[in-house]
Amino acid sequence: MERLLEFSHHDPHQFNSVLEIQRKWQRISQLCKQLLDPSISESGNTQSTRIELQDQLRMILQDVQQLNYRLIVFQNDANTNQAKAVRKEVRQLIAMICGLALALAIVFAYGLSRSITVPLQTLEEGVEKLGKGELSHRIALASGDELSHLAETFNLMATKLEQSQKDLYRLATLDGLTEVYNRREFNRWLRVEVEKSQRNTDQVSLIMVDIDHFKQLNDTFGHQAGDLALCEVAQLLQREVRPGDIVCRYGGEEFAVILPKTNSDDSVAIADRIRLAIAEETVILPSLQQVEMTASLGVSTFPADAQTKEHLIKQADQALYGAKTSGRNRVHQAQQNVLENKVVV
Repeated sequence: MERLLEFSHHDPHQFNSVLEIQRKWQRISQLCKQLLDPSISESGNTQSTRIELQDQLRMILQDVQQLNYRLIVFQNDANTNQAKAVRKEVRQLIAMICGLALALAIVFAYGLSRSITVPLQTLEEGVEKLGKGELSHRIALASGDELSHLAETFNLMATKLEQSQKDLYRLATLDGLTEVYNRREFNRWLRVEVEKSQRNTDQVSLIMVDIDHFKQLNDTFGHQAGDLALCEVAQLLQREVRPGDIVCRYGGEEFAVILPKTNSDDSVAIADRIRLAIAEETVILPSLQQVEMTASLGVSTFPADAQTKEHLIKQADQALYGAKTSGRNRVHQAQQNVLENKVVV
Protein backbone atom coordinates (compact mmCIF):
# COMPACT_ATOMS: atom_id res chain seq x y z
CA MET A 1 0.00 0.00 0.00
CA GLU A 2 2.88 2.36 0.79
CA ARG A 3 4.40 1.65 -2.62
CA LEU A 4 1.05 2.53 -4.26
CA LEU A 5 0.80 5.71 -2.27
CA GLU A 6 4.27 6.66 -3.45
CA PHE A 7 3.17 6.24 -7.06
CA SER A 8 0.02 8.28 -6.35
CA HIS A 9 2.11 11.22 -5.16
CA HIS A 10 4.24 11.07 -8.34
CA ASP A 11 1.24 10.72 -10.65
CA PRO A 12 -2.05 11.76 -8.90
CA HIS A 13 -4.04 11.58 -12.12
CA GLN A 14 -3.19 7.93 -12.75
CA PHE A 15 -3.31 6.78 -9.14
CA ASN A 16 -6.04 8.98 -7.47
CA SER A 17 -8.05 5.83 -6.82
CA VAL A 18 -5.40 4.74 -4.34
CA LEU A 19 -6.27 7.65 -2.04
CA GLU A 20 -9.95 6.91 -2.50
CA ILE A 21 -9.41 3.29 -1.52
CA GLN A 22 -7.44 4.40 1.50
CA ARG A 23 -10.30 6.63 2.63
CA LYS A 24 -12.88 3.93 2.05
CA TRP A 25 -10.73 1.39 3.86
CA GLN A 26 -10.53 3.69 6.87
CA ARG A 27 -14.35 4.05 6.80
CA ILE A 28 -14.75 0.27 6.62
CA SER A 29 -12.48 -0.07 9.63
CA GLN A 30 -14.67 2.35 11.58
CA LEU A 31 -17.82 0.50 10.59
CA CYS A 32 -16.30 -2.83 11.62
CA LYS A 33 -15.41 -1.40 15.01
CA GLN A 34 -18.99 -0.16 15.45
CA LEU A 35 -20.37 -3.59 14.71
CA LEU A 36 -17.87 -5.46 16.87
CA ASP A 37 -17.88 -3.09 19.85
CA PRO A 38 -21.27 -3.22 21.65
CA SER A 39 -20.39 -0.16 23.64
CA ILE A 40 -20.06 1.93 20.49
CA SER A 41 -22.84 0.49 18.39
CA GLU A 42 -26.53 1.14 19.05
CA SER A 43 -29.33 -1.27 18.28
CA GLY A 44 -30.99 1.16 15.96
CA ASN A 45 -27.86 1.87 13.97
CA THR A 46 -26.61 -1.70 13.49
CA GLN A 47 -28.71 -2.32 10.42
CA SER A 48 -27.67 0.90 8.72
CA THR A 49 -24.04 0.25 9.62
CA ARG A 50 -24.21 -3.14 7.95
CA ILE A 51 -25.76 -1.66 4.84
CA GLU A 52 -23.12 1.07 4.70
CA LEU A 53 -20.40 -1.53 5.28
CA GLN A 54 -21.72 -3.61 2.39
CA ASP A 55 -21.83 -0.51 0.16
CA GLN A 56 -18.31 0.46 1.17
CA LEU A 57 -17.03 -3.07 0.51
CA ARG A 58 -18.73 -3.10 -2.90
CA MET A 59 -17.25 0.27 -3.84
CA ILE A 60 -13.78 -0.53 -2.54
CA LEU A 61 -13.87 -3.79 -4.53
CA GLN A 62 -14.69 -1.81 -7.65
CA ASP A 63 -11.88 0.66 -6.88
CA VAL A 64 -9.42 -2.20 -6.32
CA GLN A 65 -10.39 -3.80 -9.63
CA GLN A 66 -10.00 -0.46 -11.38
CA LEU A 67 -6.64 0.03 -9.66
CA ASN A 68 -5.59 -3.45 -10.76
CA TYR A 69 -6.38 -2.58 -14.37
CA ARG A 70 -4.40 0.63 -14.06
CA LEU A 71 -1.48 -1.26 -12.50
CA ILE A 72 -1.50 -3.67 -15.41
CA VAL A 73 -1.53 -0.75 -17.88
CA PHE A 74 1.22 0.97 -15.89
CA GLN A 75 3.31 -2.19 -15.91
CA ASN A 76 2.83 -2.52 -19.64
CA ASP A 77 3.80 1.15 -20.13
CA ALA A 78 6.85 0.66 -17.93
CA ASN A 79 7.85 -2.44 -19.85
CA THR A 80 7.32 -0.57 -23.09
CA ASN A 81 9.44 2.35 -21.93
CA GLN A 82 12.11 -0.02 -20.70
CA ALA A 83 11.99 -1.89 -23.99
CA LYS A 84 12.27 1.41 -25.85
CA ALA A 85 15.26 2.37 -23.73
CA VAL A 86 16.87 -1.02 -24.36
CA ARG A 87 16.17 -0.73 -28.10
CA LYS A 88 17.67 2.76 -28.08
CA GLU A 89 20.82 1.49 -26.36
CA VAL A 90 21.02 -1.43 -28.78
CA ARG A 91 20.62 0.93 -31.74
CA GLN A 92 23.35 3.16 -30.36
CA LEU A 93 25.60 0.16 -29.86
CA ILE A 94 24.86 -1.07 -33.39
CA ALA A 95 25.58 2.42 -34.74
CA MET A 96 28.88 2.50 -32.86
CA ILE A 97 29.83 -0.95 -34.15
CA CYS A 98 28.87 0.02 -37.71
CA GLY A 99 30.84 3.27 -37.42
CA LEU A 100 33.87 1.41 -36.11
CA ALA A 101 33.56 -1.20 -38.85
CA LEU A 102 33.24 1.55 -41.47
CA ALA A 103 36.31 3.36 -40.07
CA LEU A 104 38.29 0.11 -40.11
CA ALA A 105 37.13 -0.58 -43.66
CA ILE A 106 38.18 2.91 -44.76
CA VAL A 107 41.60 2.54 -43.10
CA PHE A 108 42.06 -0.91 -44.62
CA ALA A 109 40.95 0.30 -48.06
CA TYR A 110 43.28 3.31 -47.84
CA GLY A 111 46.19 1.12 -46.82
CA LEU A 112 45.40 -1.34 -49.60
CA SER A 113 45.08 1.44 -52.16
CA ARG A 114 48.34 3.00 -50.99
CA SER A 115 50.10 -0.36 -51.23
CA ILE A 116 48.98 -0.57 -54.86
CA THR A 117 48.80 3.01 -56.13
CA VAL A 118 52.15 4.18 -54.70
CA PRO A 119 54.18 1.39 -56.39
CA LEU A 120 52.20 1.94 -59.59
CA GLN A 121 52.96 5.66 -59.48
CA THR A 122 56.64 4.86 -58.87
CA LEU A 123 56.63 2.52 -61.86
CA GLU A 124 54.84 5.14 -63.97
CA GLU A 125 57.42 7.79 -63.02
CA GLY A 126 60.22 5.36 -63.85
CA VAL A 127 58.76 4.59 -67.27
CA GLU A 128 58.29 8.33 -67.91
CA LYS A 129 61.91 9.10 -67.00
CA LEU A 130 63.09 6.19 -69.12
CA GLY A 131 61.07 7.58 -72.01
CA LYS A 132 62.81 10.94 -71.52
CA GLY A 133 66.20 9.27 -71.83
CA GLU A 134 67.13 9.08 -68.12
CA LEU A 135 68.49 5.56 -68.44
CA SER A 136 70.37 5.77 -65.14
CA HIS A 137 67.09 5.99 -63.19
CA ARG A 138 66.23 2.91 -61.11
CA ILE A 139 63.04 1.96 -59.24
CA ALA A 140 63.37 0.96 -55.57
CA LEU A 141 60.43 -1.16 -54.30
CA ALA A 142 60.76 -3.39 -51.24
CA SER A 143 57.22 -4.77 -51.13
CA GLY A 144 58.24 -8.29 -52.11
CA ASP A 145 55.19 -8.83 -54.35
CA GLU A 146 54.55 -8.91 -58.09
CA LEU A 147 55.09 -5.15 -58.33
CA SER A 148 58.60 -5.46 -56.88
CA HIS A 149 59.36 -8.18 -59.43
CA LEU A 150 58.08 -5.83 -62.12
CA ALA A 151 60.38 -3.12 -60.76
CA GLU A 152 63.34 -5.53 -60.90
CA THR A 153 62.48 -6.34 -64.50
CA PHE A 154 62.25 -2.62 -65.26
CA ASN A 155 65.65 -1.97 -63.64
CA LEU A 156 67.21 -4.84 -65.59
CA MET A 157 65.77 -3.44 -68.81
CA ALA A 158 67.02 0.06 -67.94
CA THR A 159 70.50 -1.33 -67.20
CA LYS A 160 70.60 -3.10 -70.56
CA LEU A 161 69.36 0.02 -72.35
CA GLU A 162 71.94 2.16 -70.56
CA GLN A 163 74.71 -0.25 -71.52
CA SER A 164 73.42 -0.37 -75.09
CA GLN A 165 73.41 3.43 -75.19
CA LYS A 166 77.00 3.51 -73.93
CA ASP A 167 78.00 0.96 -76.55
CA LEU A 168 76.26 2.94 -79.27
CA TYR A 169 77.92 6.13 -78.05
CA ARG A 170 81.32 4.47 -78.18
CA LEU A 171 80.64 3.14 -81.65
CA ALA A 172 79.39 6.52 -82.84
CA THR A 173 82.09 8.69 -81.28
CA LEU A 174 85.23 6.62 -80.66
CA ASP A 175 87.64 4.96 -83.03
CA GLY A 176 87.24 1.21 -82.64
CA LEU A 177 90.99 0.52 -82.57
CA THR A 178 92.60 3.38 -80.67
CA GLU A 179 89.65 4.40 -78.39
CA VAL A 180 90.11 8.11 -79.17
CA TYR A 181 87.53 10.29 -80.95
CA ASN A 182 86.83 9.30 -84.56
CA ARG A 183 86.79 11.49 -87.67
CA ARG A 184 83.12 12.46 -87.29
CA GLU A 185 83.67 13.63 -83.71
CA PHE A 186 86.79 15.50 -84.82
CA ASN A 187 84.73 17.54 -87.27
CA ARG A 188 82.09 18.24 -84.62
CA TRP A 189 84.55 19.27 -81.90
CA LEU A 190 86.55 21.47 -84.26
CA ARG A 191 83.37 23.25 -85.38
CA VAL A 192 82.37 23.81 -81.73
CA GLU A 193 85.77 25.21 -80.76
CA VAL A 194 86.00 27.47 -83.82
CA GLU A 195 82.53 28.87 -83.06
CA LYS A 196 83.62 29.50 -79.45
CA SER A 197 86.72 31.25 -80.73
CA GLN A 198 84.62 33.48 -82.96
CA ARG A 199 82.34 34.46 -80.05
CA ASN A 200 85.04 34.92 -77.38
CA THR A 201 87.94 36.11 -79.60
CA ASP A 202 90.04 33.24 -78.21
CA GLN A 203 92.47 31.38 -80.44
CA VAL A 204 92.21 27.70 -81.18
CA SER A 205 95.01 25.59 -82.66
CA LEU A 206 95.12 22.31 -84.51
CA ILE A 207 97.96 19.75 -84.61
CA MET A 208 98.05 17.07 -87.31
CA VAL A 209 100.25 14.08 -86.36
CA ASP A 210 101.44 11.49 -88.87
CA ILE A 211 103.59 8.43 -87.98
CA ASP A 212 106.72 8.30 -90.13
CA HIS A 213 107.32 5.26 -92.38
CA PHE A 214 104.15 3.58 -91.17
CA LYS A 215 103.70 1.60 -94.42
CA GLN A 216 107.19 0.21 -94.02
CA LEU A 217 106.37 -0.84 -90.43
CA ASN A 218 103.25 -2.69 -91.65
CA ASP A 219 105.12 -4.35 -94.52
CA THR A 220 108.01 -5.42 -92.25
CA PHE A 221 106.24 -6.54 -89.08
CA GLY A 222 102.65 -7.04 -90.23
CA HIS A 223 99.39 -5.20 -89.69
CA GLN A 224 99.17 -6.40 -86.08
CA ALA A 225 102.36 -4.45 -85.34
CA GLY A 226 100.90 -1.44 -87.16
CA ASP A 227 97.72 -1.60 -85.04
CA LEU A 228 99.80 -1.85 -81.89
CA ALA A 229 101.83 1.20 -82.93
CA LEU A 230 98.65 3.20 -83.56
CA CYS A 231 97.30 2.32 -80.10
CA GLU A 232 100.60 3.30 -78.46
CA VAL A 233 100.62 6.68 -80.21
CA ALA A 234 96.97 7.31 -79.26
CA GLN A 235 97.69 6.61 -75.58
CA LEU A 236 100.81 8.76 -75.70
CA LEU A 237 98.88 11.69 -77.19
CA GLN A 238 96.29 11.47 -74.41
CA ARG A 239 99.04 11.52 -71.80
CA GLU A 240 100.93 14.46 -73.30
CA VAL A 241 98.08 16.88 -73.98
CA ARG A 242 96.44 19.11 -71.39
CA PRO A 243 93.02 18.60 -69.79
CA GLY A 244 90.46 19.97 -72.24
CA ASP A 245 92.54 19.20 -75.34
CA ILE A 246 90.84 16.82 -77.77
CA VAL A 247 92.65 13.83 -79.35
CA CYS A 248 91.13 12.27 -82.49
CA ARG A 249 92.10 9.72 -85.11
CA TYR A 250 91.91 11.54 -88.42
CA GLY A 251 92.45 8.50 -90.62
CA GLY A 252 95.03 5.78 -91.32
CA GLU A 253 98.21 6.58 -89.36
CA GLU A 254 97.21 10.24 -88.92
CA PHE A 255 95.92 11.84 -85.69
CA ALA A 256 94.56 15.30 -84.92
CA VAL A 257 94.77 17.25 -81.64
CA ILE A 258 92.45 20.23 -81.06
CA LEU A 259 93.89 22.81 -78.63
CA PRO A 260 91.21 25.25 -77.36
CA LYS A 261 92.35 28.72 -76.21
CA THR A 262 95.88 28.14 -77.51
CA ASN A 263 98.02 30.53 -79.60
CA SER A 264 100.65 29.62 -82.19
CA ASP A 265 103.67 29.59 -79.87
CA ASP A 266 102.01 27.39 -77.24
CA SER A 267 100.68 24.98 -79.83
CA VAL A 268 104.16 24.58 -81.34
CA ALA A 269 105.58 23.88 -77.89
CA ILE A 270 102.96 21.20 -77.27
CA ALA A 271 103.55 19.68 -80.72
CA ASP A 272 107.29 19.50 -80.13
CA ARG A 273 106.72 17.82 -76.76
CA ILE A 274 104.55 15.22 -78.48
CA ARG A 275 107.18 14.66 -81.18
CA LEU A 276 109.91 14.03 -78.58
CA ALA A 277 107.66 11.65 -76.60
CA ILE A 278 106.92 9.58 -79.72
CA ALA A 279 110.59 9.43 -80.61
CA GLU A 280 111.39 8.14 -77.15
CA GLU A 281 108.60 5.57 -77.24
CA THR A 282 109.43 1.95 -78.05
CA VAL A 283 106.77 -0.42 -79.29
CA ILE A 284 107.23 -4.00 -78.08
CA LEU A 285 105.73 -6.46 -80.54
CA PRO A 286 104.20 -9.83 -79.55
CA SER A 287 107.45 -11.39 -80.85
CA LEU A 288 109.25 -9.24 -78.22
CA GLN A 289 110.88 -7.22 -81.00
CA GLN A 290 111.31 -3.52 -80.19
CA VAL A 291 110.31 -0.97 -82.79
CA GLU A 292 111.19 2.73 -82.57
CA MET A 293 108.97 5.35 -84.16
CA THR A 294 109.01 9.01 -85.13
CA ALA A 295 106.25 11.37 -86.26
CA SER A 296 105.87 14.53 -88.30
CA LEU A 297 103.54 17.27 -87.05
CA GLY A 298 101.85 20.27 -88.67
CA VAL A 299 100.34 23.15 -86.66
CA SER A 300 97.84 25.88 -87.61
CA THR A 301 95.98 28.43 -85.50
CA PHE A 302 92.59 30.11 -85.87
CA PRO A 303 92.18 32.95 -86.74
CA ALA A 304 95.87 33.74 -87.34
CA ASP A 305 96.31 31.13 -90.08
CA ALA A 306 92.76 30.51 -91.26
CA GLN A 307 89.29 32.07 -91.20
CA THR A 308 87.18 28.87 -91.36
CA LYS A 309 87.27 25.38 -89.93
CA GLU A 310 87.99 23.83 -93.33
CA HIS A 311 90.80 26.29 -94.00
CA LEU A 312 92.31 25.53 -90.57
CA ILE A 313 92.43 21.80 -91.42
CA LYS A 314 93.98 22.53 -94.80
CA GLN A 315 96.65 24.76 -93.27
CA ALA A 316 97.58 22.15 -90.64
CA ASP A 317 97.69 19.44 -93.30
CA GLN A 318 99.96 21.55 -95.51
CA ALA A 319 102.24 22.22 -92.54
CA LEU A 320 102.36 18.44 -91.90
CA TYR A 321 103.33 17.85 -95.52
CA GLY A 322 106.05 20.47 -95.13
CA ALA A 323 107.41 18.62 -92.07
CA LYS A 324 107.55 15.35 -94.01
CA THR A 325 109.22 16.85 -97.07
CA SER A 326 111.77 18.56 -94.82
CA GLY A 327 113.04 15.25 -93.44
CA ARG A 328 110.32 13.99 -91.03
CA ASN A 329 110.46 13.85 -87.20
CA ARG A 330 109.84 17.57 -86.95
CA VAL A 331 107.15 20.23 -86.36
CA HIS A 332 106.06 22.76 -88.99
CA GLN A 333 103.74 25.73 -88.62
CA ALA A 334 101.35 26.97 -91.28
CA GLN A 335 103.20 30.31 -91.26
CA GLN A 336 106.44 28.45 -91.97
CA ASN A 337 105.04 27.21 -95.26
CA VAL A 338 104.32 30.79 -96.35
CA LEU A 339 107.74 32.05 -95.29
CA GLU A 340 109.57 29.20 -97.01
CA ASN A 341 107.32 29.63 -100.09
CA LYS A 342 106.90 25.85 -100.45
CA VAL A 343 104.55 24.37 -102.99
CA VAL A 344 102.19 21.97 -101.26
CA VAL A 345 100.14 19.37 -103.16
